[in-house]
Amino acid sequence: MRRFDDSSFGHGWFQAAYSEDLRKGEVQPLTAMGREFVLRRDMQGQAHAMDAHCPHLGTHLGHGGRVCGTSLRCPFHGWQFAGDGACTDIPYSPNPRLEMRHLKSWPLVERNGLVMVWWHPRGIAPSFEVPAMPEHGDAQWSRYRRQRWEVATIWQEVQENIVDTTHFHHLHGVATLARLDRFEPAGPALHVNILHDFNTPRGRLPGFLQTSLYGPYFATVRFRIADLAEILFVDSVVPIEAGRVAVSFSLMARLQGIASPDMSLALIDEAIHQVSQDVPIWEHKMRWKRPSLAEGDGPIMRFRHWAEQFETEDEVPAPAPLRRIEIAAHA
Repeated sequence: MRRFDDSSFGHGWFQAAYSEDLRKGEVQPLTAMGREFVLRRDMQGQAHAMDAHCPHLGTHLGHGGRVCGTSLRCPFHGWQFAGDGACTDIPYSPNPRLEMRHLKSWPLVERNGLVMVWWHPRGIAPSFEVPAMPEHGDAQWSRYRRQRWEVATIWQEVQENIVDTTHFHHLHGVATLARLDRFEPAGPALHVNILHDFNTPRGRLPGFLQTSLYGPYFATVRFRIADLAEILFVDSVVPIEAGRVAVSFSLMARLQGIASPDMSLALIDEAIHQVSQDVPIWEHKMRWKRPSLAEGDGPIMRFRHWAEQFETEDEVPAPAPLRRIEIAAHA
């Protein structure tokens, strides 16, 4: 049974790795957007993302490829590629015609301890930026706690949870129904503020969830309860293939300037628990094009209208085969 009318991949920045996990000289394979990529960090410390398969005979460069200075060397025949995808060496060829051999390179930035890659199915350059979080690396905040789920769904379903105000009470047991305080589209960004009352060891206290989405795959979420506890996390969604996504949370607890650092740490556990409750819902629900919404539901359709700007039916073209070049072998 088809659960989704549209399982295409929207354009935007997506999390490809954690910066600390891609060490100098390291090469990693990556599957995202229904295709294969290769990540590497060159010997000057610069990270790169490229299509994975060598244009020569299709070797996957993420399996056995080696960093040589600033280039990536194919394990099969030794072809080398620069960070921009240009072929820089075919070691055995007396007439390599390097200008005709190219591997697609994808825009990449490192921010907030994350390796972010720009995806657009037509190869259009980035149209917005990944924001920096001043809290990352600040002594008042903990290091990231990482949590990852792989889910049979699409990115729209996961991010729609942000504005589904009533599910927090009915699924997650939040003390009161949420109140939408802000829904503010700003081009490729969307800012949402939801108010709650929470049951705590100090009684029922007010709190909020402040979410800012930057494109379809990257969001920052601030969860605070009065002056008692606060966490901040990155909500990352990466389509792996049609109908399957990776959801990754990178969570920080506020440990200074807050009444209960221990409760901040407990909020991280609670955020992870709540998403674990969402997963079986996402795994099995249908996505109605025209849902039967009731008064009191969150701004579901307004969210969908905002998200449409990233959707496209265009398929990403596979790397084009090179024009065949016949070169006579030397006697």
